[in-house]
Amino acid sequence: MPAFVAVVVVLAVVNLTRDHAPNGVWQVVVMAALGLVVWRAGLTRDELGLGRGTARRGLRVGAIVFVGIAILVILGGALGLVTDERVAGSGAEAAWRIFVVIPLGTVAVEEFAFRGVLFGLGERLWESRTALVVNAVLFGMWHLYPAATGGAVTSPDTAGVEVAGPWLVAGTVLATTAAGFAFAGLRRTTKSVISPAFAHLALNSVGYAVAYCAGSRFGGMT
Repeated sequence: MPAFVAVVVVLAVVNLTRDHAPNGVWQVVVMAALGLVVWRAGLTRDELGLGRGTARRGLRVGAIVFVGIAILVILGGALGLVTDERVAGSGAEAAWRIFVVIPLGTVAVEEFAFRGVLFGLGERLWESRTALVVNAVLFGMWHLYPAATGGAVTSPDTAGVEVAGPWLVAGTVLATTAAGFAFAGLRRTTKSVISPAFAHLALNSVGYAVAYCAGSRFGGMT
């Protein structure tokens, strides 16, 4: 339990302070802290969802899920359902976010933290289904502060200072909790962190790309 609590505390502190640090700094801090916890707790690669024996299945399932989500997001974009006024900037800036910031700064860090370390520690403390529920709820709470302060869903470095309405905040937390259930479910089923990482990447990177293209089409981007 101490290791689990330590990870939750680290994530909470970083979540409340990351807007005041250059993008990239908080990710390094989180990964370093998680690495220390992994070492002290003696978590194995299998417990982290990084075992060689499950990697192939995780990759196969992840690829299928990625394609499925990408198709749904693109269809949603075609119907005008995927928009976000916070997605702005030049094409080069959008590409940087889609191919670097989101995969490395969001997906890799969050998947290692939640579906890797926290899920592995959770399964030591509780049976697998309970660990899944706790993991999903914590993932939703991770998005509470960014949502309340106007942060974007797809990228942590787009956080602003405008305070969002309570319904928007609640909706964001519920949506990310639901996503957390899906991600943790993939992790539990495949025993690999790869499959939820692919699903996460599809939602965030493809979602950002579609929202950017939608904004460009209507003259909202440069």
